[in-house]
Amino acid sequence: MSDDSEPIAALPRPAYKDNPIWIEAISVTRAAYDLAEKVRPEDPLTARHLRRASVTIPAHLAGALSADDDGDARRDHVTTALGALAEVTRQAERVGDGEREAAVDLARRARELERAVSFQLGDAGTLVC
Repeated sequence: MSDDSEPIAALPRPAYKDNPIWIEAISVTRAAYDLAEKVRPEDPLTARHLRRASVTIPAHLAGALSADDDGDARRDHVTTALGALAEVTRQAERVGDGEREAAVDLARRARELERAVSFQLGDAGTLVC
């Protein structure tokens, strides 16, 4: 039996992947994973919380940036991303002296991203893409 079907075309790159906020969210997630790996031997719970919260950030920002309208779904994605950023900050602040410099840098970057996301919400409570 021969396969005469056409090859499947590649999907276009999602627009949110070019958004500076999403790009920074991915960078913060990578930094959180790096820190989590370093603190895991002494504090596995903090490492777990860092990983779980950090992956939530780009996932929900992608949802917000891809939403078709400015409705509840978009607001829910943004709210969840902001909560995850706050959790990354909290967990980074729990890190002990051994990785303090990396933890302080991660907390700073998470707070800056939180401000950028909040700023992008605009006065009307809608995300400006």
